Amino acid sequence: MSPKIPLLLTQPQLEQDDDCACPDKTFMLAFDYAKSEVDTDCACPDRAWGITAKAYHSGLFTTTPHTHSQPLTAVHTLLYSPFAPGGPSVLNQAAHERCQAFRQPQPLQQEIDFQLAEQALLQPAYGAFQPQYRTPETLTAWLHITNACNLDCPYCYVRKSSARMDEATGLKALAHIFDTAQRHGFRRVKLKYAGGEATLHFKLVRRLHEEAVQLATSHNLALREVVLSNGVHLRPADADWLAESGIKLMVSLDGVGEMHDRQRPFRNGAPSFSHLEHTVDHVLLPRGIKPDVTITLTRLNAGGAAEAVRWALARDLPVSLNFYRQNILSASRQELDLEEQAIIDGMLAAYAEFEAHLPARPFLNGLLDRVQAEAHAHTCGVQHSYLVITHEGRIAQCQMHLDQPVPTTLTGDLLPLVAAGPIQNLAVDDKEGCRSCEFRYRCTGGCPLETFRATGRWDVQSPHCRIYKTLFPHALRLEGLRLLKISQQ
Repeated sequence: MSPKIPLLLTQPQLEQDDDCACPDKTFMLAFDYAKSEVDTDCACPDRAWGITAKAYHSGLFTTTPHTHSQPLTAVHTLLYSPFAPGGPSVLNQAAHERCQAFRQPQPLQQEIDFQLAEQALLQPAYGAFQPQYRTPETLTAWLHITNACNLDCPYCYVRKSSARMDEATGLKALAHIFDTAQRHGFRRVKLKYAGGEATLHFKLVRRLHEEAVQLATSHNLALREVVLSNGVHLRPADADWLAESGIKLMVSLDGVGEMHDRQRPFRNGAPSFSHLEHTVDHVLLPRGIKPDVTITLTRLNAGGAAEAVRWALARDLPVSLNFYRQNILSASRQELDLEEQAIIDGMLAAYAEFEAHLPARPFLNGLLDRVQAEAHAHTCGVQHSYLVITHEGRIAQCQMHLDQPVPTTLTGDLLPLVAAGPIQNLAVDDKEGCRSCEFRYRCTGGCPLETFRATGRWDVQSPHCRIYKTLFPHALRLEGLRLLKISQQ
């Protein structure tokens, strides 16, 4: 396409006709980021907010203040409005010049003008954008199958024991979860079978899945399920069932070889990486199962993040890079604490691997701990759309609060019970240090538990704010390069 024809590449995707490359048309690439979710331990909010604008009827538009801009190539610029509904936009020279023309207010006239406005790169000249929060569509529930685990990870927040959920407790929990979802108008339920190591009790997972399918049908709700695993215990029969049932699998990888073994040894101290690698290469991939890979970064393994990413991308596996959160059980392990420069250096090295092996599928949502491409106000679903059911049938706000459940048992509507708990998951606009940040609706101030642990407050920015601000522009650049790549296919 001629560089003189305005071209804008962005997310999320609108339906496209075959004539999109015609030289007298602008064209737009996009994708629904919500469908590219990479599963981790946490429950991110599943629906972006919309935006409204005061004085929208004015008819005149101007460039949106605080829009992030960076050159991508000699002829392409990446722009990202704080109010963009999804990911960044990539503009060729003609489109960028047209956008800059709106520094002087004027009406929308050309097709590219309307595309720029859709991505909130232009706003009404006499009115500011206002967030319009939407009701979440997914109620996510963590089912804590067992305290037992065959590994001994130093950062784990679970007090290991042989205790596990019995069938009656699990079935009762599911009944209340689906009733709560229906009562609050959710469209789907997402279940996370977790622990400990949930695959140690696969019979119970299968039974709960059977019940969940029936409840989803009777309540007219969609169902999503994921098994969170360390990957060392999965048997071929278990993998066959996962493939047949369509349940997702998430596995944890903290490095390659010794780097992984340092943080994820067996309980007897033996290395576990070779077992995980065997599971992925000889049990899962031959059956068409591509697990989501989550990498937990600490000071110990930050230098191995790049090698872990390379290992996953070589197998075409989705990757999520997450930060260690100190907890009661790991508080004495100071060697795990995040060190800013070590984390930044390790993440940048990992980003170089993404650039060298650039996936075609969207991967921005996994590039930086808790950061999402879609605009959102709350870091996670705690208090709003997330439940944790302990193996004893008690209710907690977050899996890191398994030892601090709310003072009640499974009964009635579950959401008010977790909403009244001690964790305060505030909107980002209510946090000091966040309100004027151009990235505020992407990181939303980070994990509230981590912020409270470090500051004693819920209403301030993350203690890792500098890490986020340093790395997010690099993550955006990778998404821009991905958009250019798929536009040329």
